[in-house]
Amino acid sequence: MDERSKNIYTIPAGLPFARILAASLLEQTCEAPEQLSRLTILMPTRRACRVLQEAFVNLQKGQALLLPRMQPIGDLEDDDLVLNIAGYDRGLSLPSLLPAMPPLQRQIILSALVRAKDPNGPPEQALALAKALGHLMDQIYTENLCLADIEKLAPANFADHWQITIEFLKILSEEWPKILRDKNMIDLADRRNRLILSLADFWAQHPPAYPVIAAGSTGSIPATARLLSVIAGLPQGKIILPGYDSDLDQQSWAALEETHPQYGFKILLQHMNAERSCVKPWPHDDFITPQHTARQYLSREIMRPSATSSHWMSLATDTTAQQKISQACANLSILNCKNENEEATTIALLIREALEVPEKTVCLITPDRNLAARVQSACHRWGLAIDDSAGQSLERTPLGQFFALIAQAFHSDFAPLPLLAMLKHKFCILNLETAVRETGIQNIDLALRGLKPAKGLEGLRRHIQNHEHLSEAAKDSALHVVHALSTAFEPLQSAQNTSFERTLKAHLNVCENCAQSLESTSNPLLWSGAEGQAAALFFSNLLTIEDLKLFDDIPLKTHYEELFLHLIKHIPVRPAFGTHPRVQILGQLEARLMDADLVILGGLNEGLWPPDSGADPWMSRPMRQSFGLPSLERSIGLAAHDFVQAFCNPQIVITRSEKIGNAISIPARWLQRFNAVMEAAKLQNSLALNHAAPLAWARTLDYRHAAPRALRPAPCPPLDKRPKRLSVTRIETWIKDPYAIYARSILKLEKLKTIEQPMDNAAHGDLLHKILETFMTQYPHDIPVGMSSTLRTIASQALLRYDQDESLWQFWWPKFNRIAAWLEAHETEWRQSAVNIGNEIKGEMPIKTALGTFTLSGYADRIDRHDCGGGAIIDYKSGGNFSFSAMKSGDLPQLPLEALILSKGGFGKLGALKPRSLQYWILNGRGEGGQCKNLEDDIDQILETTDTGLRALIEAYQNPDMPYQSLPRPDKIPRFNDYEHLARVQEWAITGEDAEMESEP
Repeated sequence: MDERSKNIYTIPAGLPFARILAASLLEQTCEAPEQLSRLTILMPTRRACRVLQEAFVNLQKGQALLLPRMQPIGDLEDDDLVLNIAGYDRGLSLPSLLPAMPPLQRQIILSALVRAKDPNGPPEQALALAKALGHLMDQIYTENLCLADIEKLAPANFADHWQITIEFLKILSEEWPKILRDKNMIDLADRRNRLILSLADFWAQHPPAYPVIAAGSTGSIPATARLLSVIAGLPQGKIILPGYDSDLDQQSWAALEETHPQYGFKILLQHMNAERSCVKPWPHDDFITPQHTARQYLSREIMRPSATSSHWMSLATDTTAQQKISQACANLSILNCKNENEEATTIALLIREALEVPEKTVCLITPDRNLAARVQSACHRWGLAIDDSAGQSLERTPLGQFFALIAQAFHSDFAPLPLLAMLKHKFCILNLETAVRETGIQNIDLALRGLKPAKGLEGLRRHIQNHEHLSEAAKDSALHVVHALSTAFEPLQSAQNTSFERTLKAHLNVCENCAQSLESTSNPLLWSGAEGQAAALFFSNLLTIEDLKLFDDIPLKTHYEELFLHLIKHIPVRPAFGTHPRVQILGQLEARLMDADLVILGGLNEGLWPPDSGADPWMSRPMRQSFGLPSLERSIGLAAHDFVQAFCNPQIVITRSEKIGNAISIPARWLQRFNAVMEAAKLQNSLALNHAAPLAWARTLDYRHAAPRALRPAPCPPLDKRPKRLSVTRIETWIKDPYAIYARSILKLEKLKTIEQPMDNAAHGDLLHKILETFMTQYPHDIPVGMSSTLRTIASQALLRYDQDESLWQFWWPKFNRIAAWLEAHETEWRQSAVNIGNEIKGEMPIKTALGTFTLSGYADRIDRHDCGGGAIIDYKSGGNFSFSAMKSGDLPQLPLEALILSKGGFGKLGALKPRSLQYWILNGRGEGGQCKNLEDDIDQILETTDTGLRALIEAYQNPDMPYQSLPRPDKIPRFNDYEHLARVQEWAITGEDAEMESEP
């Protein structure tokens, strides 16, 4: 046994590690408090140092205290090393260590090397691969291995794809060392290891004259294990292991697997040449309770190695074990939530309940950052701001989203959706007054409803100027904002197709311009607060990297946005203040030394906690073993240790979601083992571990009583509000869906077009009408030679007004060629017996009623006169079915109504003309290109029926009790219904025997 073994201690899992350590050190130095300042305490992380410092301060209750020097092992700096050799012979010197390469610079250089290997790959994918390569490199440095040995990994007996991988990894084994030599730098992980090993070597040769304590580290990193070994052998050195299980039976100890929480300690003790019996308990009697002892026993059984799991068979008859397990289950809840939202809501409610108790503290431990974000969001309903130790990605903050929207708007050539998203962001002020800006943006929104304008701000400007439905005042306000945008984006316009650095600077300049307010010139919105400071630090560091020029060969017009988003994705933002002092959200590593009155373990599903060991994308398992890297299962063992540390706390709630997204999740293996232990002890039905109350709270928190079933709307507006004028197309709507007339003509509600509306059949129909109107205006009498060619020329000119990508028309143009050919043949034949007398001509017909005059109006696409007298009403359609029977029955009243107006002389200069035919020219481009539906029979009878029906309809709705019912005839549903959501059709629509449902006014 090594002499150093006398200096190895442990604080059991579940006890308040920092408080115990601080209390014992205060007790040991109570007679000479100044001796405390002579101590050097090494902790795993800087956060752990802060936790221990807070523990000292809290135990002193505000009294003055000289604290020991606390240093993080995992983040050792040159200054720390200097302090640790201070006071020794001046002949001693630090090892000459080169500066570390910043991780961001390393990623940029590695991405250039990746692109050199795969020039055709997307640059943003190269950045992602570079980050993965950096992670592999850090693993190699952490295990004190050599990059050059990578080339020896794939002998001939491995599959060919591993040979390809090793060839790719020559980036690390051959090219990367050369780059480091050229830049006179080393990797950050390599430098950290060298610092730790330098300190270990120095103390091994020159034991410090002051006490040194290494507390809370598991020694999972070889360099750290070496330092712990040296500290344990120092005359005044001590190491304190977190959660070492001294009571684990020897048979289980001998059979430990890598996934076991004690496996890392076994390796550490072997490295230190120490026996298990050497580990002594650190004084903690004041904190131990029978429940804690029982909880440790239960965790030991849950984690029992598979080789000794047969011991579970004896639990059914071991009353002592059953009593311990029952006692361990006190204050332990396991909540199986239906989904992620319910899990987050449940945790938020548990936090809210705990905070009702004065001074009670709560800690949520989870590796799932999505769950942490959901819990933070759920707690906002009570005004609780909670700190997540992992922070929030800059990309997901409002500031990061603003940066991204600026880039997206510019690189999409100010496409409507990204443009409006940017304009409506709270940071987009544009140096305009609030009222002016908001009015202008609202009018831009209205202008962008429908088809996309031409690309760029100039295309947007022309689109607004030529908009048919905006008033001049609305256009002026919109153009005012466009002008401000143009001024703000000038730096990016000038920096196009230049270097990445210049583009980045221009991007930031534009962000500052857009966020500029009239009240200030310093952009306080952008660079203040935690996210502003994090962004400022990130950009200042990025712009100092000389290797940014490696991005200059990338087409920045198409890839800058993706590169920028990838660079800010991993920048954490942590609030400096304003979060609740009694609540914390921690990752596993940060939670190792923490304690709280209530500990919630969230996200206990396979793949989350523990993480999925999966597969290494760079090396197979045999290759990792041959190279010297730890197995992939090692991470599960570390996660298991963190689970036990938390599980042994006095009050525990474990939560998991039964579904993640749309996939069924699998409970964490430790929960499955817990169930196996409970079943073996025959206690699975005797303990109410799945406490129903918190789940019931979550499920009833937003519960609403079932809303009464919506009735079919049937409003009865007063007579003076009812329409006294309708178009022929609205008459069909009036028949089939009176409620739509109520919404449109009485409530004055009009459906807005969608933004970036696709070129659908309706748009193609509008285009066809414009083409034919132009053609008929130019050639009202004589058809030109080569009519189809003329139509194509007119169509080409008309397309220029639509400002669309030409590819959108490639599928439509062949159809139009067939339409043009059909029109030429049909028009030639038709004009032999008819003459065109009107196009897009407006008509009106007054109808006298008991309550005054009702006006029927409409536009006829085309009216021709037959040679033998009489008129032909022609309507162009780009699709649809139009049967003669529907026109005769009144289901398609448009053409009969237009014919009725014509017969009464309602089309102005055309005078009264007897209709002889009603025609639909269906121009869908199918088959021959078009089809003519020509109704010539029973025209007089149709007109009489139409006139009678129209007057009856008008008279019916002049009855004050006649409602404007939604869809009164289920068998006559209109093809399009813009007011379906307003009428809540989906809530009340039924068929069959329930069709006669009661309506509501």
